[in-house]
Amino acid sequence: MEKRGISKLDLKRRNRMQILRVIRESGPISRVDVASALEITRAAVTIITNEMIEEGVLVEIGEAPINTEKLQKGRRKILIDINVNSRFALGATVDEKEVSIGLTNLNSEVLDKSSMVIDERTTSKDIINYIIKASNTMIENSALTKDKILGLGVGVVPSMWGKLKIFYKDGVLDFTNFIEKLSGGLDVDIHCGNAIGLMALASNDFRTQNGYQTNTAFLHNGNQVNLAIVNKNELSNDYISYTSMIEKYIVAPNGRSYEGYPNGSVKAELSRSAMLSAFYEIYSKDKTPVLFELTEGDKNKINTDNVFMALMRGEEPVKAVVDDLIAKYTVLINNLSISHFAKKIVLHNYKLNEKQFDYVKREMIRLVSEDIADRVVLSKLDGKNNFLGGCALIIQDNFYTKGGMQEK
Repeated sequence: MEKRGISKLDLKRRNRMQILRVIRESGPISRVDVASALEITRAAVTIITNEMIEEGVLVEIGEAPINTEKLQKGRRKILIDINVNSRFALGATVDEKEVSIGLTNLNSEVLDKSSMVIDERTTSKDIINYIIKASNTMIENSALTKDKILGLGVGVVPSMWGKLKIFYKDGVLDFTNFIEKLSGGLDVDIHCGNAIGLMALASNDFRTQNGYQTNTAFLHNGNQVNLAIVNKNELSNDYISYTSMIEKYIVAPNGRSYEGYPNGSVKAELSRSAMLSAFYEIYSKDKTPVLFELTEGDKNKINTDNVFMALMRGEEPVKAVVDDLIAKYTVLINNLSISHFAKKIVLHNYKLNEKQFDYVKREMIRLVSEDIADRVVLSKLDGKNNFLGGCALIIQDNFYTKGGMQEK
C-alpha cells in the first residue's frame, strides 16, 4: 500500500509560514512566545528561526522591554522580527484611469513608483508595454539581484478585464493570456488577481487587536462599485472574483431602477453615474446658482470639491442631494458592519478631503451611531499608490505562503 503524508520540505515550509504569520500579526516577538503561540517546542522554534536569521529572512532586534509589573529572573527575552529588506516586490494596478507601478520592500515601503494616465483610446498593448518597460527600468535602477525580487503582482479592476482579455474559465478568473504577454518582456515570476481584493489586502492591518483579528470591508468607487472582505487577515474567497456583486445590494427600497438590478440597488443609487445623475436633475442657473457658477455653467465639471463648496455656501438643493446620498451609503455601511462583523470599512477612490469626510461622518453619526461611523476610514492608497495591491499579492504568494523560502 502506498504511504502518503506531508514531505519534510512541506513540513519545513509550513512551520516557517506559521512562524512568519505569528510575527506578522504580533510584531517583534521572542522565540519563547512564538513557541507558545504555535504550541510547539522552544527547541524547534530556535532551530527554525536561527536558520531563517542566517538566511536573512528574520533579524534579532534586541532585548524585550522590562515589564516592571512582572520582573523576570535570568536572561531577558531576545526579540525577533521579519527583515523587511530581505526581499522586494514589484506591483502594478490597472484601473479605468491609470496604470500605477511600484517597487517596495516587505513592509510596503516604496522604493520607486511610476504611473501612466489612460483612457478609452489606450490599447491593451499600450498597457502591457508600459508595465514591462516600467518594471524593467525599476529593476535596473534598484541594482537588486534577481534572487532579491519576489516577482511582479498585477491587479486589474473588473471594468478593465474585457480590454485586457481576462475572462472567467470554470468559474475562475483566467489571466493566462495576460501573463503570457507580460512574460514576453519580463524575466520575473508574475501573479495576477482582481485589483479590488488585492488593494483590500494592501490596506489591511495584519496586527491583532488584543489578540483578536478584525474583519475589514473595502469599498471601491469607480465605474463600478466593488466590495472585498478581509476576514481574519485573509481575503474571503467569495470576494476574490465577484466583487461587483455589491451593486445588487438594496439601499433604498422602491428607489431608482436600473435594468437587471433590483429597484433602489447600489447600482441604481450609488454608482458614479447614478450620483452624477442626481446632481444633473437639480442643476440649473435658477435652482443651483452657486453650483452653476462654480462649474461655469458646464454640468460636466460637477465634482466632489464643487459640490461641497456649494453645500458650504448654503445651496439647499445640493445639500439635500448630498445628505440623501450619505443616508444611502449609511444604510450600506451599517449592513456591511453587521453582516460581515466588519470593524473597519475602508472607502477607496472617493476623493474626499478631511473636511468633507468629517461632514460625512457627522451625518452618519446622526443617522445611525458613533460606533458605526467610527468604523469608516479613507483608504491610505491614493491613485498613485494603487500598485501596493499588486505588491501585496506577490508578497503573500512568494514570501509568506512559502515561509520565506526561495525555490532552488
